[in-house]
Amino acid sequence: MLEADSWFLAVEMEETRMEEDKRVEQTVMLKWEPPQVSWLKCNIGVHWKKEFALGGAAWVLRDSKGKVLLHSRRAFTGLNNLKELKFQVLMWAIDSMVSHKAKQVIFRPKAWPSFKAMRADILFGLRKIEWWRFSKEMNSGNRGAFLIAQSVTRDLRLQSYVAAGYPFWLQGIFESEKRLASL
Repeated sequence: MLEADSWFLAVEMEETRMEEDKRVEQTVMLKWEPPQVSWLKCNIGVHWKKEFALGGAAWVLRDSKGKVLLHSRRAFTGLNNLKELKFQVLMWAIDSMVSHKAKQVIFRPKAWPSFKAMRADILFGLRKIEWWRFSKEMNSGNRGAFLIAQSVTRDLRLQSYVAAGYPFWLQGIFESEKRLASL
């Protein structure tokens, strides 16, 4: 439970920091960063099309060398707003990591609202993952997952799937991030 509390606190602190960063121009290019050895990193992407109540979602699972092990895409319908979509996507990603028997996972959503009211549901979903952590990811470190999620709402790619590796059409992004992460 302490891990979840620290994540919620980190989210609130990150939101405050982002407000401060808006006031200061920065030239630092943030990149995708790998997890430590023996851990996996699950980047989560979400894209919401309000006028159709259509949400696109994706997760990308990578190892400490930046290699994409698996990725998945899914369409969500019948939800009321972006916050509801983000919560459903987080639960879907957690369930997926359990299904794929991931034991040490860092979840990296792009930017999330505080899910204090849903904390019990999140912890219940995480109970089958031996070691887990949450950490907020900036847009520049989450491009692949975001673009896959966006393909649902922009290109109407509504077929859900799980696949090994990365999607071919994003090869350049994932290979570039892998190279930069090894520097």
